[in-house]
Amino acid sequence: MTALQTKVNTVLCTLLIASPAALSADFNWSGFMTVGLGKTISGSVSGQNEVGIQCPCMIADYSQAAFYEDSWDFKPDSKLGLQGSVLFNDDLSLTGQIVSRGSRDFKVNLEWVYLSYQLNDSNTVQLGRKRIPLFYYSEQQDVGFTYPWVHLPGQTYGWEAVNYNGLNWSHSLQLGEWAGIVNFFGGNETRKDSDYLKLYSGLDSESDTRWSGIVGAEMVLNKDWFEGRLMVMQSDTQSRLVSEGEDWSPKAKQQIYGASALVDYNDYLLTAELFYSDRTASYGRDLAYTLSVGKRIDAFLVYLTHGLYQQKINANNPDEATADDLEKHRDTSMVVKYDLSPSSALKLQFDHWQDFSGTWFKENYGNANTISIAYDLVF
Repeated sequence: MTALQTKVNTVLCTLLIASPAALSADFNWSGFMTVGLGKTISGSVSGQNEVGIQCPCMIADYSQAAFYEDSWDFKPDSKLGLQGSVLFNDDLSLTGQIVSRGSRDFKVNLEWVYLSYQLNDSNTVQLGRKRIPLFYYSEQQDVGFTYPWVHLPGQTYGWEAVNYNGLNWSHSLQLGEWAGIVNFFGGNETRKDSDYLKLYSGLDSESDTRWSGIVGAEMVLNKDWFEGRLMVMQSDTQSRLVSEGEDWSPKAKQQIYGASALVDYNDYLLTAELFYSDRTASYGRDLAYTLSVGKRIDAFLVYLTHGLYQQKINANNPDEATADDLEKHRDTSMVVKYDLSPSSALKLQFDHWQDFSGTWFKENYGNANTISIAYDLVF
């Protein structure tokens, strides 16, 4: 974050802490927790790879550099979060969320803090630090209880920027029998010591990433048992390998598009999500999708997912990437979820990861089979 963004977030955090006592405002809070455990049980790469991970290995969360190795580990998917809201009046509120993740040695991180003002029944403006709505589950991606998997599908979820500092305008709408919401958002994000980039530059490396001039919109519509979502966003991107003394790379334009659909009919679930990134100003393009089908049986849910991620590297690209740098893989997973109560669940997940990448990624990660379990709770 820039110095100005840091100061704004500090002021908002101070208000969040001080406001209830000083102004006798209403304060509400909630929390969530995931206790996970897992390991890779087989794979095509063995021993410590170039990045510093003991393989066979599988990336569980790109954004947080969460990965499973060949021994049982509870850190990759375990997390604890708290969210609080100060209600100054019927129209004005302040919300903050902190998360402690096992993948980051349980350090506490500020995920969001923002002021929200309701202009009228249909329009709300928010200012501060929020989650970039790149994906269907972006806003609740830390709350494991809200989705079927132990970890979200790695082929679509996970990018070098997760949050942004800026402005959001939300407009609710009604189109006949369809209800929905449209969000317009804009801002910037600078992520110091990026976890995402450690998966490529090394666990001991230090890299920064910056998205500037973020401008985007999303629309969500639902009716009965169907919900659909469209998203478009663009920004400039930069990065630097601090541990190698690099300066910021030149700004490169990116455009990101997303689409998703959810069918929840009787006891059947069907979901689809598509993600497309145009980064021709740097290396090329990215395409990812996931398809899932599930069936509820009393308190159980059986859920099957297939996902694919692939890059297209342009010839003579500015980043000088080659076919050896190509990343392409797919994952087929099966989850069995058991609802213990309306606020807690147990999950068992098996992942079959197949790697079709160029030389570097295939030699460092490769194929993997992984088993993981989790206990999710909201409170």
